[in-house]
Amino acid sequence: MKGLNKRNLIYKSLNAFTAPFKSYNAGRLRVLAYHTVVNTEIFESQLQFLRKNYNIIDLAYLESHLFNGKELPENAILLTFDDGDYSVLEFGMPLLKKYGIPSVLFIITDLIETNKSFWWNRAYTFYKNSRFSDEQIGKKISELKDLPNNMRIEELDKMPEVFTRQLTVRDLKELESSGMVICNHTHTHPILNKCSKGDVKLEVSRAMDMLESWGFQHNQIFAYPNGNFNSRAEKILKHKGISTAFLFDHKINVENINPMRISRIRVDSDTEIDEFQVKVSGLHPFLFNKFLK
Repeated sequence: MKGLNKRNLIYKSLNAFTAPFKSYNAGRLRVLAYHTVVNTEIFESQLQFLRKNYNIIDLAYLESHLFNGKELPENAILLTFDDGDYSVLEFGMPLLKKYGIPSVLFIITDLIETNKSFWWNRAYTFYKNSRFSDEQIGKKISELKDLPNNMRIEELDKMPEVFTRQLTVRDLKELESSGMVICNHTHTHPILNKCSKGDVKLEVSRAMDMLESWGFQHNQIFAYPNGNFNSRAEKILKHKGISTAFLFDHKINVENINPMRISRIRVDSDTEIDEFQVKVSGLHPFLFNKFLK
């Protein structure tokens, strides 16, 4: 174990207890929630592990299960990516294609065909340039997420623009042709439980309309920005025609899944394999929601 840090050692130890959790959760769907692909070596090791130990399904299979009663395979798992970071195309898709793994990408439609940065990256850059520590920056961004949506926008407007490469419609078509379904993550990625009813309606409708205009057929499949769910937003989503919605709650799904409240396990492409296995097995989600949340 020489060279392993404390975190690695903890997860290496926990990994010895994953087998019973995997077995116990064999009949329950796991959905993984990624954002970026920053470490191709580790990401590839994760995909190899999933290919060997789980039954990877696509979105169509999940919809057949949810709405037509199709039985899930044992240890079923679905891969999803939030936001539409360019790294998913550049580094993630070649590996997903290599192993024949389908996935889902939830995009922020306002950023497509632009060079605008994600709003949290804009805030990060501003605070970093103001010499805040990473810990302080994390707290400041959390504070922004807790503000009413109009106040969050006002604060962001005080910060200089940050530019980054974003996906184009052509990129999205390439991703789709390679096995990634393009879906709805709102128009600008606000925190929905901090939005007015009007803002929620506008965010969902704009994203649905843009996805449809670009020729993508799954604009009714939705993931909550930052995972911030509430019943008011859910009612609006249903009214707007959203049929399926994904959370960000770091849980394995219950046996009878509510299509509007599909749980997802939080993972990263640079999550070391021992930690990854503990999370996917259900052990870490159990410990997190039982003792750490």
